[in-house]
Amino acid sequence: MLCQAAEQRWGSEYVRALGVFWSGQPRLPWRRLLPAVAGIALLVALLGLVGRADDHIALFLGFAPSCLLVFVLPEAPVSQPAAVIGGSVVSAVVGVIAAYTLPFTWWSAALAAAVATVAMAALRIIHPPAVAVAVIALSTGADWMFLLLPALAAPVLIVVTALVWHRLSGIRYPAPGMLGSGRVERHPRED
Repeated sequence: MLCQAAEQRWGSEYVRALGVFWSGQPRLPWRRLLPAVAGIALLVALLGLVGRADDHIALFLGFAPSCLLVFVLPEAPVSQPAAVIGGSVVSAVVGVIAAYTLPFTWWSAALAAAVATVAMAALRIIHPPAVAVAVIALSTGADWMFLLLPALAAPVLIVVTALVWHRLSGIRYPAPGMLGSGRVERHPRED
C-alpha cells in the first residue's frame, strides 16, 4: 500500500530504485517478538557469565547473532541445533587450523571465512554467524582448547536454553521436519 502511494506520487522508476531499502520481511507479532527479545537478553547474559572477561568481545561477536536466530527465527534451517552447534564447531576447526598455519591478515581472514562457509555447506550445517567464529579463532591465535570453550560450549548453551525457552513459550523448536531425514518437509508458520 505504501509502495503504491509512493509510485503515484513520485513515479514507478524512482520507487523501484528505492525498493532496495524496503524489507520484504513479514512483521513479527509482539506476542512472539517480546519473548524472543527476553530470551536473547538472557542468553547473552549467560554467555557473559561463562566467558572470561578478556574474551567477551569475541564471545559476543561470534555467538550473539546465533541467539537472535534461534529466538527470532526458530523455524529457519540455519537456526536448528545441528546447524548452530555443528556450524560453530566446524568453523572453529577451520579458524584454529588457520591460526596455526597462517599469519593474521585481511587475506587470511577472508580465506578462513570462505573455507568455513564451504565446509558448512558441504556438511549441510550452514549457520551464518559461525563464519565469525572462524575469523575470531584466527585473529586471536586460538589453540585447540578454543574448540571446547567457546566453540562447543557456547552453541550448546544457546541450543539448550532455546529448547527450554521455546518449550515454555509454546514454540516448536527444533522445527518439525528438520530432524531425521535431513530434509525440510515444511516450515511451520505463525498464525
